[in-house]
Amino acid sequence: MWQVTISRHVFAALLTAAVAVVPALAPVAPAAATVWRVAPAVRQIIHTLRQIDIPSAYRRKNWTGDRGEGSCVHAALVHLLHWQGNHSAAERWAARFGNGETAQGLAAKLEQAGLRFAETRTGDEAFLAWALRTRRGAAVVVQNGAHMVNLVGLDRHSAHILDSNFPERIERWPRAAFLRDWKQSGGWAFTPVGTPSPPAPWVVKDKTHPRRDPNPKTN
Repeated sequence: MWQVTISRHVFAALLTAAVAVVPALAPVAPAAATVWRVAPAVRQIIHTLRQIDIPSAYRRKNWTGDRGEGSCVHAALVHLLHWQGNHSAAERWAARFGNGETAQGLAAKLEQAGLRFAETRTGDEAFLAWALRTRRGAAVVVQNGAHMVNLVGLDRHSAHILDSNFPERIERWPRAAFLRDWKQSGGWAFTPVGTPSPPAPWVVKDKTHPRRDPNPKTN
């Protein structure tokens, strides 16, 4: 019994001494995450993949219909039909329709023409995100419902706008101001459901390791 008691005391003393001698262990730091450096040129390419780049040859300037009204809704639709590869439908539409247009009137015309489309009339921002993510683009109402333009890009800061009144350029509007204008104008946006052109091909070259000639010349 005595030996057991002494052994316990000795063990306790040794344990206390060991704790005092051994320094406190610092927490093990997690392994550093791998950091990838993306070149500015590559970031710019990725940034523009969801932007709709309608060729200049297919950009149609707003025209006056037979009632003396602008045809911005139809011009915006023609832009999207061309972008989605339906050139014949775009030409027919531009030749046949003009003047101002309502959401109900356009839907009826699209259905009669057998053209599939998607729309929102409630200012659903998710619709805009979907239209750009699928690279279809969208026609959106602005200026208190008096005008319609094409939304060809939307990032954290800006909305990229193709206006048929000035089809030669892409305008940048502050994102918040654009969304506010769109919703105050009724929140109508639509797009044909076609197949857009694929993004332009691009190649990233590694400049950190110069390419070596597999058959070097010797003198």
